[in-house]
Amino acid sequence: MQSKKQIAIIGGGIAGLTFARCLTTQEYDIHIFEKKERFEEIGAAISIFPNALCVMDKLQLLQKIIESSGQIKQVYLKTNKGKILSKSEPKSDYPVICIHRADLHGILLENIDANLYNNYALKNISHLDNGQISIQFENGENRIFDAVIGSDGIHSAVRKHIINDGPPIFRGYNIWRGVVKTNFEIGYGSETYGKGQRVGIVPIKNGVYGWWATSNENYMQDDSPEGTKEKLSRLFGDWHSPIPELIKNTETILKNSLTDRKPHKGWTKGNVTLLGDAAHPTTPNLGQGGCVAVEGAYILATSIQKYGLTDKSFERYEELQFPRSENIVNESLKFGKMGQLTNPILIGLRNFAIWAIPSRVAMKMIDKYFSYRVTNLEI
Repeated sequence: MQSKKQIAIIGGGIAGLTFARCLTTQEYDIHIFEKKERFEEIGAAISIFPNALCVMDKLQLLQKIIESSGQIKQVYLKTNKGKILSKSEPKSDYPVICIHRADLHGILLENIDANLYNNYALKNISHLDNGQISIQFENGENRIFDAVIGSDGIHSAVRKHIINDGPPIFRGYNIWRGVVKTNFEIGYGSETYGKGQRVGIVPIKNGVYGWWATSNENYMQDDSPEGTKEKLSRLFGDWHSPIPELIKNTETILKNSLTDRKPHKGWTKGNVTLLGDAAHPTTPNLGQGGCVAVEGAYILATSIQKYGLTDKSFERYEELQFPRSENIVNESLKFGKMGQLTNPILIGLRNFAIWAIPSRVAMKMIDKYFSYRVTNLEI
């Protein structure tokens, strides 16, 4: 009886877990290695758009995800004083939803057919003469695998082994994120524009909302000495309601610098390949980072099911995934630059353009992302 092939997934986030669930063939044993102490996600919201929900539908997780999320039925774009620039209503065969990252992660992790390892930080990867891969971990353990999937994020150690293109690129602004329970219903998603600053609000469920705020400043600039909440109150305290209230009532606020990488081909070396943010990290301005990672996970798993652990499998995966991910990275970067404008004339032109474009035209512009169905691809 032929033994199963062994696949290692480096990184226990959304991309790696989705890949593991999509690889349904019984020919492989999957091992997921997470460098953190626990398999968990941070306390922030994530948008899951129809182009990713079709994969969750295929995995029979759609209903559970919808039950744990909030639907975005209307989207408002506003100025910081509350003037409405645009109102639109997303239309699709799947809902447009927002969910707590921890809830999505938990759903993907539940009853997963994989071996899980925590406190396993990658140290080194070596290619053996027989085509297998030797992995050395920081805890001193060594393992041999038939394939390695690097889904270890924007600072990927696996990417360093394959591409080694240096650190991510800082795009000039930082982001704060929070999740807060309200005693009122906002009833829609929104994005608000200021001068070099933005705030987004998305419904999660039962009066819980996720929010994010950006500001042009130095890489990981410290919020001291005033403190994060005090600083945000200074920056956004005179913005329209309920922005100040959401910030004030949020217990835990996370901060990151907005970084990405230039799209780069060549995700695979031997039977080691990249997935999700390790392959195509993007700024969050289109809300498509997690979605395109889910798409890639489906393509890679389906390609391996069809072609096995062969060059053809990895080549087909990159052939299908690279052009779309490249477009999303580049378009998201452009949207971010537009959102972070500081020149008053350019801000006025931006706001006028948003106001002047009919909502049906605006929705058509994002439909190329929403209407994509990776599950219909000929892989």
